Amino acid sequence: MEDDQLTRSLLAEMLESSGFVVATAPAAADARRAFRLLDPDALVLDVDLGPGPTGFDVADALLASSPHLAVLFLTNLPDSRFAGRAPDSLPPGVGYVRKEKLTSSGVLVEALDAVLRENSAAIPRDDLDPQRPMGGLSGTQIAVLRMVALGMSNEQISEARGTSSRAVRNVITRALALIGSTEDAEGSGRVAAARNYMLTAGIPLSEL
Repeated sequence: MEDDQLTRSLLAEMLESSGFVVATAPAAADARRAFRLLDPDALVLDVDLGPGPTGFDVADALLASSPHLAVLFLTNLPDSRFAGRAPDSLPPGVGYVRKEKLTSSGVLVEALDAVLRENSAAIPRDDLDPQRPMGGLSGTQIAVLRMVALGMSNEQISEARGTSSRAVRNVITRALALIGSTEDAEGSGRVAAARNYMLTAGIPLSEL
């Protein structure tokens, strides 16, 4: 399941060339229809599907009725927290591969084979890689940086989170320090952090 048509076609070609029978879907409703028709052994899902359910939501719904499914997430997101989900809350046995790692069809096929065989030692979990971008940030810091990236002031963030502006400022300061940035009197560090967040999380600047 992938909302980008070109990427969807390329992934299907990679899997079909390795002998898999593939059905594609651009959105959650299409994925559910295909699932009912085909009863597949595995799901390969993007996480960010645009407005509406995420790939995590789709996987949760389908696993509830078919717990045998093997699930592989393919995404630009460094980890699931960028989509509001803690890594340890993902279903057991799932794979998580960042799209930049797909340098050949073999990478995709090996990852899918690992989740199908329930080979825990070989299942990729890029979301747990300590070297992943912004991996040192806490869930709170990621959530606040997202709000900064969306152009929210400290006062707006504190109101949305039910905390004080001082607490928000402290979170931003610690987050900036962890990603090697600072905030000067003109706030240029804050702007740099916001851009860094957007690029790392795969959020197009034009959407904000």
